[in-house]
Amino acid sequence: MCEDDNLLELVAYVRASNRRKSIIKLLEYELKTPKEIGDALSIRTNHISNLLSDLKKHGLVVCATPNVRKGRLYKLTDDGNRVLKYL
Repeated sequence: MCEDDNLLELVAYVRASNRRKSIIKLLEYELKTPKEIGDALSIRTNHISNLLSDLKKHGLVVCATPNVRKGRLYKLTDDGNRVLKYL
């Protein structure tokens, strides 16, 4: 599979969920905690954590502070930024 095909699959994956799309857009300009994302989108933090975990598995977001136990900050990966251009 070529790189463009992979990018298009990631775009389709994100577009299939308004919540995934909203999270990607929120992380465009700054790092955020799951609580900040949840508050901005009116979604419970435990659900945001599940969504972030899925986005992480797809290589779209990464935890910028993995050693912090509470208040972890998330940001877009390079692939996440590429996908953002198609949203």
